[in-house]
Amino acid sequence: MTLATPHQLRASDLRNDLDTRRVGREILVLPEIDSTNTYALNSISGESGRSWDGQVVFAEMQTAGRGRLGRSWRVPRGAGLMFTTLLREPVGRSSPASYVMAAAVATTDAIAESTDVEPAIRWPNDIYVGTRKLAGILVEIRTLEPGARVVAIGIGVNCLQHADHFADDIRDRATSLEIESKYPVDRVRVGRAILRRLDHFFADPDRIDDENLSSLWQQRSADINTRVNLQHDGRAYTGRIVEVHPRTGLLLQLDSGARREFDPATTTRL
Repeated sequence: MTLATPHQLRASDLRNDLDTRRVGREILVLPEIDSTNTYALNSISGESGRSWDGQVVFAEMQTAGRGRLGRSWRVPRGAGLMFTTLLREPVGRSSPASYVMAAAVATTDAIAESTDVEPAIRWPNDIYVGTRKLAGILVEIRTLEPGARVVAIGIGVNCLQHADHFADDIRDRATSLEIESKYPVDRVRVGRAILRRLDHFFADPDRIDDENLSSLWQQRSADINTRVNLQHDGRAYTGRIVEVHPRTGLLLQLDSGARREFDPATTTRL
């Protein structure tokens, strides 16, 4: 389905008054690609220099958009914000979960700042409004050379969809800024706000402090003290979320009385 939009994204509009130090050094807006993460990672294949550090790739449509655990992410043309930020990082600077958590905090803050919508983070990598998903984050990491790696931070935000733009199987579980907001949604404004908030974290590595990041994440999450069902190594677990930490993952107070930590990379939320 093709969705009419008030305007198309333009790199010049996204760069206007951006005033970032790292994220957004180069911005590309492409009409249609398979996946922004795939395109961005493939575009630097074999390149070990810093020229692409901070590059952001937007797409008006993805033909093979991906979510966590290989799930698809489908958005009508021009209806969302779908983009990937590339970072050249030293190995061991931060845990993989740190990038997801920082991106989630940045995205949540940016949406609240640029719209009248107040979203919340849902472990491990989603942004929700109430019981409906608004945005998702997919971080992929590849080794470049000894001591260096590329971190691709993919973010997708539902912006202009109406309820009938969502497939029947997710209609009652998905939402958009258009549905939630009382005012017209400006994708450029939202996009710039997210890039600025990402830069706030990633232009200064000291900001990705594990304890500070855990505190920020939990302040913006509706998960703490709620009951969840998880699947890990083929087994189901039920309990109450106590804490989420970049290094140790999710701490669950199990119904059995014990406490257990779950790695988001190997755990599915049911």
